[in-house]
Amino acid sequence: MVEVKIGLEVHGYLDMIDTGRKLFCDCEIDEEASPNSNICPVCTGQPGSKPMLPNQEAIKKIIAIAKMLNCRINSDLLFQRKHYDWPDMPTGYQRTMSGSFAVPVGEEGEFEGIRINEIHLEEDPAAWDPVTGKVDYNRAGHPLVEIVTEPDFTSSQQVREWLKKLVTTLGYVKAVNANAGIKSDVNVSIGPAFDRVEVKNVNSIKSIAKAAEYEIARQEKETSEGKKIEQQTRRWDDGTGETQFMRSKEQAQDYMFIPEPDLPIIEITEDYVKEIEEGLPQKPQEKIEKFTSRGVELEDAEVLASELMLAELFEKVAVEIDPKLAAKWLRRELLRVLNYNKKSLEEVKIDEKHIIELLIMLEKKEISDKVARTIMEKLMEETFSPVDYVKQEGLSMVSDKGELEKICKEVIKNNPDAVNDVKNGNEKSVNFLVGQVMRQTKGKSNPTEVGKLMKELIE
Repeated sequence: MVEVKIGLEVHGYLDMIDTGRKLFCDCEIDEEASPNSNICPVCTGQPGSKPMLPNQEAIKKIIAIAKMLNCRINSDLLFQRKHYDWPDMPTGYQRTMSGSFAVPVGEEGEFEGIRINEIHLEEDPAAWDPVTGKVDYNRAGHPLVEIVTEPDFTSSQQVREWLKKLVTTLGYVKAVNANAGIKSDVNVSIGPAFDRVEVKNVNSIKSIAKAAEYEIARQEKETSEGKKIEQQTRRWDDGTGETQFMRSKEQAQDYMFIPEPDLPIIEITEDYVKEIEEGLPQKPQEKIEKFTSRGVELEDAEVLASELMLAELFEKVAVEIDPKLAAKWLRRELLRVLNYNKKSLEEVKIDEKHIIELLIMLEKKEISDKVARTIMEKLMEETFSPVDYVKQEGLSMVSDKGELEKICKEVIKNNPDAVNDVKNGNEKSVNFLVGQVMRQTKGKSNPTEVGKLMKELIE
């Protein structure tokens, strides 16, 4: 079997939650703004304009990303000018921490078994429409993160799973704009020569994995026919599901990197890095291991750890509630209600104390699963005490054996055919009779207990 090497250059928009500003100017970042409404002389490259010092929030975010991916942080950061002549960059160059003389923010990292070569910060170009020739500079200067891996991936499936975990991890530090998604350059080579082919600007995890898969198959076919794989740059076409030739590497443009003369070296102290690091949450994989150690099923643990707010809610609830029960209800019922209402956990005002109240009653069998589900649905709409609600609405479980036996006897009397079926070994008829009792008690009885009592009475 042919040996495969895949490396990624992952790009994402930093989520500037606190400042809402671009990297080198004070222009607002607004994805919904009308074209060319959030611009200034700096981000449109007008003569004589000088960049401001880089947005401190962007520096903090990029360091947080680097630490979450176990990178070594460099103490002196240097921006470079990456020169190219294209309508989306009016200055004729892009300010970036990549290039011949640049110093990236983080180096020598490792995430989920894949080595991280470097992590750096750069500015986004404008949005150019090659069909109309129009340029929208609202996007120009938006801070970008680039995560460059070593060619450690060996399959497209591995790429897909790794990217999912990466996105989850970045979500923990609210580093990357989830609405904007990620894109990646995909570098693929196969043995024995390992001549690298780069597929540029592939959007979405699904397409990145598909591009890698297609390129592996294309290169294997070429070599099986005795052809040599040339180093080249290709583009991915989502419509055809194929990579297409753009240019050979030998003809690639020389970007002529030089240090940015209008920006000083950014000094990063150990104390500054330590302060950021101390504010970081546990990583998702650490959460998963923590949850499974408490008896939670792996599948439930992975879902709970997929979002920081959900993971933290589980941890608070599991202090008071059996972790298995808490995991089941948060993973299944809470997410079911959120998905039905098309809301995220951040959009609902939910108090963990109310979730704990609800699950304590369920754990003590004071309410039925049906009642608990109804209350969970209502908690998405308003905040209230489940204990008080159950008392006010009279929803407590019918647990008095005498009263329950009376109802069961009445159901048996009114359904002789079903009773005969039970005597003849038909278990489905037991479920039917239990259902009749549940109807009469308005779902306020334990179906398991009712089933046992029903069989005892019939026998």
